[in-house]
Amino acid sequence: MDFKPLGLEHISLLRPYFQHNLCRICDCTVGGTFMWRDLFKTEFAIEDDVLYLKVRYLTGETAFTPPRGEFSDDKTIYDRIVDYCRSIGLPPRLCAVSSGRLEKIRALYPGARAITDRAWSDYLYMADDIVNLAGRRYSGQRNHINRFRKEYPDWRFEVIDSGNLAEVREFFRLYAQEHHKDSDVYDEGNSKTLEVLDNLELYGLFGGLLRVGPNIVGASLGEIVGDTLFVHIEKALTAYSGAYPMLVNQFARQFAVDGVTHINREEDDGVEGLRISKLSYHPCQLLDKYVVELA
Repeated sequence: MDFKPLGLEHISLLRPYFQHNLCRICDCTVGGTFMWRDLFKTEFAIEDDVLYLKVRYLTGETAFTPPRGEFSDDKTIYDRIVDYCRSIGLPPRLCAVSSGRLEKIRALYPGARAITDRAWSDYLYMADDIVNLAGRRYSGQRNHINRFRKEYPDWRFEVIDSGNLAEVREFFRLYAQEHHKDSDVYDEGNSKTLEVLDNLELYGLFGGLLRVGPNIVGASLGEIVGDTLFVHIEKALTAYSGAYPMLVNQFARQFAVDGVTHINREEDDGVEGLRISKLSYHPCQLLDKYVVELA
């Protein structure tokens, strides 16, 4: 297989391979793949109309995401990865494997070994739950939102467009400066957020912002694949009490429409505060992702 470094110029070529995402994990989206292409040293190859992605995880190990395309002979598809790995002296390893895909792989390779990490799991929610925040279990979020409405009566939510795009970019730039962390992942996320905003149409993403008066106090970016709204980027200023719950709710109200039944808010990366926050919205499922060694 002839692998080439993945670049922005390949989005249009590869977009058809991401139009279906039955497993609903964020790694199988345009945003989830291209935003992290540099951090994971992503390369791609297309063989017999099947897309193969080779990545290098933060551990330094090389792995392949599950092949994408319309094919029926899974064994042949995976054997191509096995043969390629043997030719370059690497163990045949897959990553970002969903639970459903894992079952199929184990049927094809009974000796396959799989590991997962709680920090990798995506948080999946029923869209109606995030839109309506109904019932006692969401009383906390409703209280925060009501407080926000009361303290900031001049708030409003806007869809990101050419008229406010420059402001949104400046919001994310300043946010990155003021919330610096000693983390390559965090820095890369901030850098690629600006890249997405500079290439919003090419990425095929959309977004919304939360204002208090003239000031942007939060913004989110995402995409829809099938019945799932993927929230790739979500930042708000905690100095504005209730800004995060308001942003989460308003983003869902705006974009979880026209057949969208689920919302994926991605991983918590093992960050305790983020985990507590995402659990407080009561996910309907945690989407585990596995690293699988085929032999």
